[in-house]
Parts: sequence; C-alpha cells; structure tokens
Amino acid sequence: MFTVGSRPLLHSMPWRRAFLVATIGVISIATIPVGWAAESPQARAAAIRERVALQLEKPSVHDEPEAIDHALADAGVAEDTIVAFHHAVTQANLPSMTGTVDAFLFFTRDPQWLALRQHFCEFLELPDVLEPNAATMRLLADYDGVATFPSVTELSPKAAAACRHFGETSWGAALEFPGVSEITPEAARALAPCPALLVFPNLQRLSAETASGLAQHEGVGLVLGGLTSLDADAAAALSKVKSERGFLLPDLVTLDSVPLANRLALQDHAFLPAVKRLSPEIAKALRGNDGGELALPSLEEIPPDVAKELVGAGYYWLALGGAPTLSPEAAAILAEHHGQLVFPGPEPFSAAAAAKLVGHPHAIVLPHIAALPAHVARALAPHEGPLVLGGVTHLTVDDAAALAEYKGAVVLPAIERLTPEVAAALAPRMETIGLPGLMWIDAETAAALAAHGRDALAVPGITSLPPDVAKALAAFKGSLSLPSVTSLSVDTARALASHRGMLGLGSLDDLDPVVATVLAQHAGGLDLSGVSKLSAESGKAIAATPGLLELQGVSEIHPEAARALVARTDPLELNQLMNTAQIDSLAEAELLVKHFDDLTFQLVTSLTGPESADIARILVRARGKLEFSSLERISPRALEVLLGRPGIKLPTLAEVKIVPEAGQLGNDDFVDPRR
Repeated sequence: MFTVGSRPLLHSMPWRRAFLVATIGVISIATIPVGWAAESPQARAAAIRERVALQLEKPSVHDEPEAIDHALADAGVAEDTIVAFHHAVTQANLPSMTGTVDAFLFFTRDPQWLALRQHFCEFLELPDVLEPNAATMRLLADYDGVATFPSVTELSPKAAAACRHFGETSWGAALEFPGVSEITPEAARALAPCPALLVFPNLQRLSAETASGLAQHEGVGLVLGGLTSLDADAAAALSKVKSERGFLLPDLVTLDSVPLANRLALQDHAFLPAVKRLSPEIAKALRGNDGGELALPSLEEIPPDVAKELVGAGYYWLALGGAPTLSPEAAAILAEHHGQLVFPGPEPFSAAAAAKLVGHPHAIVLPHIAALPAHVARALAPHEGPLVLGGVTHLTVDDAAALAEYKGAVVLPAIERLTPEVAAALAPRMETIGLPGLMWIDAETAAALAAHGRDALAVPGITSLPPDVAKALAAFKGSLSLPSVTSLSVDTARALASHRGMLGLGSLDDLDPVVATVLAQHAGGLDLSGVSKLSAESGKAIAATPGLLELQGVSEIHPEAARALVARTDPLELNQLMNTAQIDSLAEAELLVKHFDDLTFQLVTSLTGPESADIARILVRARGKLEFSSLERISPRALEVLLGRPGIKLPTLAEVKIVPEAGQLGNDDFVDPRR
C-alpha cells in the first residue's frame, strides 16, 4: 500500500507482510497491572517479558477462519459477535479490497472490534505506559508488529527519540499512539529516525512545521488518521514524505492539494477511503502507477471529466465508489482503463452503464453487492473479462440464468450452497463459473452440475465427499476437479473410479493402499499432487493407473513404489521428487534419471551407504545437468564415480566429508582428490 515504485503489492499476503505485520507476528499484551509504574525497572521488565510470552501462545489473525472462530469462542466471545465480526470484515473497504482479519483489525476504529485485538498474538497493547522511554523500547526492540500505547496523550521529544531503534530488526513493526491528537514539531523531528511504521489514528491538527518534521521519516511508513482536511502548507510538506512505503490518510475527506496527490500516486497503493469528491486536476495527479492500485471507495460520483483523468496508460487496479450514479458516458471512459475495475459499494451500476462497461478488457469486481439484478447482469453479459461478485451469498434461478449468459468468467466466492435448480441453471457454464466458497452439495445438486457441464467441472471448496455425491459427480463427462478433498473412504474412491476423464484430487495427502487400489481403476488421468510420501503398497497399486498420473508432491518414496513407477509406461509427473532429501535406493535413482533431463539436488546432503556408488553410477547417466549443491557427506567410491562425470557440479571438496565404508572395496585404494 505504501511502497514507492513499481513493485506490485496487489495481493493481500505481500501487502500484509510489508504493512500489516503478517510475518513473525505482532505481539499482543494484556493489560499490565495497575501500579505498574510504581514497580522497579527490573519488575516492570519482567512483567513485560512474561506477558509477551503468554500472549504469543494465542492464535494468529492469519490462521484459518475455523481456527479463529474456535479461538474467539474459547476466549468467551459470543457466537453472534463472532458472526457479526466476520460480516464486518467482509463488508469493510480495505486496501486491495480484500476482506482480511488482519487488515480489518488494523484499520478499524470501532471499540467492539478493537477489543478483539487482545485475543490475537499480532497486537501489543501497553495501556499503563504513560510515556515511552529507552528502557521500555529496548524490551520491544525485536517486536515485528504493532505496539500500541493508548494512554500516551502527549508525545514528548524525549519519548519520540526513545523510539528511534524500534523496528530495526524487523520488517513490519509498528508503533501506534491512539491517544495523541497533536504532534509537536520537535517530537515529529525526533520520530524521523524510527524505522518502524508510525500510526496516529486520532490526530485533530497537523501544522505545516509538524508535517515537515514527519516528512523526514525514512522508516516503513506513516498513518495519519483523524484528519479530514489539510491546509495547503501542511499538504505541501507531506508531499515530501521519505518513508519507504509512503503514508496513509484514512480520514481525509477533502483532497485539494496537487503536490500531495502527486506524492500519493507514487505509492503502489494509494488508498483514500474517505475522499468523497475529486476535481479533474486532482484525479489527474492521483493517476496510478503501473502495477499499483488507486482506491477511492467513498466517491459519491464519477463525472466523465474525472473518469477521463483517472484512466491511465499503465496497468493498475482502480477502485471507485459512486457506481449507482455512474453515467453511461463515464462508464464508456472507464471501460478504456488498462486494469481491474472495482466498485466497492453495496449497489451496482445501472444497466445503461453496464452496457458501456462491456468493452473493458479486464476484470470487473463488485465485492459488496448482495445481488446483481438480472437486467444488469444481462446488460453486462457480452463482457469478456472476469466478473467477481464478492458479496452474493444466494442466487435465485433467474439470477443464475442471467449469469449463465455472461461471456467471460464469473466468480462467486461467497456462495456456500446451491439448490439443484440453481445448479442446473449454472451448469452449462460451469467451466467458467467459479464457486471457491462452495462448501457443501447434496447428490441431487451434484447430479445437476454433472449432467449439464461441458469440458470441465471444478468444485474447489468441498473438503469431504460422501459416496452418493461422489457417484453423482463421477457421471460428469469431462475433467473433474476436487482440489480441496483431503481424504477418501473406500466407497467414495470406488464411486470416483467410475469417472472417465481427468480426475483432480490435488489435496489428498494420505494415500491408503486400499484406496490406491480402487483409484487405480480410474481411466482418463489422475492428479494426486497432494501426496508427499509414497509407501510400497500404495505406490505399487497406483502405478497401474491408466493414462496420466500426477504425483507432483511426492518427495519421499519407498524403493518398491519407485520400482513400480519405473516400470510404468503411461505419462507420469513427479516434479517434487527432485526435492528429496535422501536418495534411498537404486530404483529411486532410476526413476529420477527416467523422468528428469536435469538432476539438480538442492536438499541432498549425504550420498553414503552400501549402494551409494551404484546410485551414483545411475545418476551420472542423466541426460542434462547433474548437480549436488548441498552435499556434505559422500562415500569414496560414490565420489569417484561422480568426479568421472563431465560437467558435474559439487560443493568445494574441502567442504565435503568423505565417509569410508567399512568392509567395502575401494576404500583402501581411493585417492582423495583434495590431497
């Protein structure tokens, strides 16, 4: 969001890592006991360390939703509050328009949701620290996250200077001062050396001199909340901010400074969630950079002259409020934009505007609308780019029929269930209808999808599959993808084995031998890329599968399984086998040589044992490169074989330990090439 330059930070994870502390985690500390200030420095330090340790045991905001729900419930949060919390997350306007728990808790001002921070290990709160000092900040120096000081109401230059080393050893550390309403110029200048993100959610005033001091900050970035407007001198001073990832003005309603808009446009993510109106001059200055995002979710209208200036030559996301009032003239201009168009409001554009947007070559995203009226959907149907309807949780048959007419792909991430009638309406377009949130279907719905599909049918959200549902899906004549199914019963496997066509089970992580024997009867191709370890029984069984067999995730394989796969004549994919940590058998070596032109082993640290030389003799037959970048131990005979191979790449021999093998010929007469 705040990166200056062209590095694309459009997806949530990189942005969170850089700005919302999604990596190691921010520390969340429960309230320090009253009377803390009266304790000795040693006692205060011990209290902080202890509470940090306790808080670190709490869950992360980056856990799966189910884990977050369980954690909140275990902490005593009411079920209806948890439901309301997730709803608030999905409805919030956030950078990159991504409804994520971490971003939401970072930006929210609602006391109800702020109170939930204490349940996660990403937020450190020190309510009894009235003024940061060097000793306290030294204790926090290694925190990779947001440390909040809610009781600090005035930040003295001395306290600001104490923050100068916070964040030096972490990438996303932040200091938050929600109680500070005004920063003195002296304190602003003292903050400049701090490498962390500096967050002031509730500023009431910002003088030009203070803005000039903050502009010298060269750390991660600045968040200056509470300011609905800026005078010209303060805005001009902020336009010179040096922070690595720029700055955010989350409450700015009026933006009338061209220099400030120009500076915001340099950031990968220019997020102005409260700005309601733009002049053409400001719109031109804000125009996004290639690979970035310009988000103005609260715009009330988009006049044609403003739309013309917002559309640039580069590819960047453009997120704009004002969809209900979007005129056909402005829509026709926005259709020329070279990047994703996001309309984050709760209401869609009109059918007349939709008819003008059909020429847009990229995605159109409506993340928060509950329903897209059928007449609007039909007006938009000729659009060839993707259509993402993030807030639609329910479809009528008429809605589904209208979406089935859409020429491009349609993504419905919030749909969790389908009726058989809606499934039948969508099914003719299921190869381009995305339902990533579909968690459950019954046999009748599965049959409706299978009966009307074309070349491919994907049901990506289902994690478990009853036999009757599997049997209905298996009737589909084409590629069937069930990428989230993690386990199969024998009966379910038997039902799926009757399917004819490519069958994708990419998350099946444990291949039971009986299930493998049943699945081997499937014809048309089988994707089992989630399997990482292949036993003898499972390997021998699954090797008999006719057609393409994808075992992309296998990195550990039993010799008998390897031998069965070597004998296989049908196509086989084994990409991760190159990441094996140990080549255990002659059969595995044969398998590697058969299926890879280049053999580049990055994890193999040892080539020793009775068969090591024979394994080496097989590996040197590689058609392309042969490389052991991490080799630490090798038998003398194996080394001799490898050194005889032209172009072999090994670590410096001084770094490799030669391990003699007792009783093996070749040890006594081996000449160490290092001597």
